[in-house]
Amino acid sequence: MANDCIIDSGIALGCTTIGGLNRVWLGTFSADASYSYDAQGVLTGATSASTVYLMEQDMEYAGLSEPTTYTRENGTVVYESALTLKFIHLTQEVINLKKKLDKAPIFGVVEANAGEYYALGTKRPGRATEGQKSLGIAMTELNGATITITFKSEDGIGTMDPSVLGTDIPVGS
Repeated sequence: MANDCIIDSGIALGCTTIGGLNRVWLGTFSADASYSYDAQGVLTGATSASTVYLMEQDMEYAGLSEPTTYTRENGTVVYESALTLKFIHLTQEVINLKKKLDKAPIFGVVEANAGEYYALGTKRPGRATEGQKSLGIAMTELNGATITITFKSEDGIGTMDPSVLGTDIPVGS
């Protein structure tokens, strides 16, 4: 799919959809993992995938965006996926998790509010690129932490068969 540049179909206009992420699972990237895809590019299987852990997010706390960089001088197209998370209540558990996420090579799975699942970091690990811990000033400000994890690839995000999560991609507790 990386070199697929022949347009051979269109997209029908959908009625409605919803933005945002429902659930996020993160784990350590494994260079030993391999993934299988169907003819449409949907991730359908994994071998030697890392265990992922649920990072609970409240409503409208997590998001995923993917700006695209086009370089016509050399013909490259790079997708830069940014996964943004928010953790509330700055406990020692949150501080320790943020320290690990700040340094680790990351693999992730997200479930969109619209129902699709996406895998991140199947070719290259994601890395923390922005974040902070905060106690705020006003009582209504964030007491917690935020982090943005950036994934770069030539293919960008794609959907994943949800049955892969919990079977081929183990989920820890």
